[in-house]
Amino acid sequence: MPTFYFSWVSREYEPVAERIAAACESFLEGKCVSGGERDGFVREKTKKILADCDALFVVIGAESSSTGRSETFTSDRLLNECLRFEIVTAMNLDLLIVALLIDEAMLPEKKNAPGAWKRLVECKSYRLRNAFWSEDLHQFLEDIEEELDFKKELEKKLSQSIYQNYQDLTDAEGRPLQPLELGLKFSGTLELRRVVESERFNLEEARRMGDRAREKSSLSALGLAFTKLGQTQRAIQCFQEQLAIARETNNVEEECGLLASLGDAFAISGDIETAKRYYQEQLLRADSQGLRAFVGSAYNGLGYIYVKQDKISRAIECYLKALAIYREFENHEKELELLVGIGLNYQKSGELERTAEYLELALNAAKYLENRKEEAHLLVDLADTYYRLRIHERVNFYLDRAEDILTFHEMPWALALKDRLIMLRDNLNRIE
Repeated sequence: MPTFYFSWVSREYEPVAERIAAACESFLEGKCVSGGERDGFVREKTKKILADCDALFVVIGAESSSTGRSETFTSDRLLNECLRFEIVTAMNLDLLIVALLIDEAMLPEKKNAPGAWKRLVECKSYRLRNAFWSEDLHQFLEDIEEELDFKKELEKKLSQSIYQNYQDLTDAEGRPLQPLELGLKFSGTLELRRVVESERFNLEEARRMGDRAREKSSLSALGLAFTKLGQTQRAIQCFQEQLAIARETNNVEEECGLLASLGDAFAISGDIETAKRYYQEQLLRADSQGLRAFVGSAYNGLGYIYVKQDKISRAIECYLKALAIYREFENHEKELELLVGIGLNYQKSGELERTAEYLELALNAAKYLENRKEEAHLLVDLADTYYRLRIHERVNFYLDRAEDILTFHEMPWALALKDRLIMLRDNLNRIE
């Protein structure tokens, strides 16, 4: 379950933050915690709370924008200090940071923004207009869901790839390392930190003895532990050091795996350009050696990068190439994921006929996998697409099928889809 930290620049926007938080809890099946001065400002307490969060949302109202006060967003010293600390802490934790601008609220120019506020200006922002609240909020929630799903997928992929790439590692006596020794069975923070301390000692010993194989083993365990702890920058350092060893031995498969891990890790941390370079290098190395699985992985990563750069046509091109390769390997789950992504990106580019085409294919894949949750999402998405295409009989067809699934579910995701379904029916009834 994702956790979202809400803060606000002006106390009068606390109720607005609570309203958005309620929508996040329903649509994103998440937990929301509040910042500001609610429980008093204690740095260590705030840091501890943020450490368990996935994103920081800062709500900014029009009257609290920087209009004539470039040095600060708010004249409230305590609230301002708290906000600055929250932003800096979120930066250090690699959290997703989003500014939510209410109605006519504005962010200052970067050159006029002091200290930590510059980071907020650089981050993605969303405008929520009271006159179009439902539409703006829905777009915000969909984008955040996509961002979190990608991050979750990358973190899972990172953990899996580390184990898959190094499951043949041995200890100092030549015995195969067990999953427990790589930290794969550790779920608690304390256990993972014990792995870190143990492997740091092993790493120092391996380097002292010049044992490159043992060094790689310790770096692998550390990279996995740091990934699970959410310490992406430390994981990156481990991957980069492993990559140097892989290149020494000319192990191309291992090298491609590490290039993929580095691309994923930099993407998680928000460094899109660096992530892109690693994916491109992975593609070149894998393609030159005929490593099709890694070629598909690289195209998938590059597709995400182009989405982030708002180059939708190039993103679709990469996703289509990745889709063809995953179909070669009969990876149905990745096929479903890519079909959904391609369809929704065609929607972003305004190509609604292609949107419907790929969402239909995705629906068939979801039914094959018996993924009822994804099936319900796709039915509502298809109804929305056909509504935009003004093919109203198809709208009712898909809404009826979605309703058949949602009737038996009361989970938060189902409630959010029911709200969309009701809104589409109401819009359709007004037209008819």
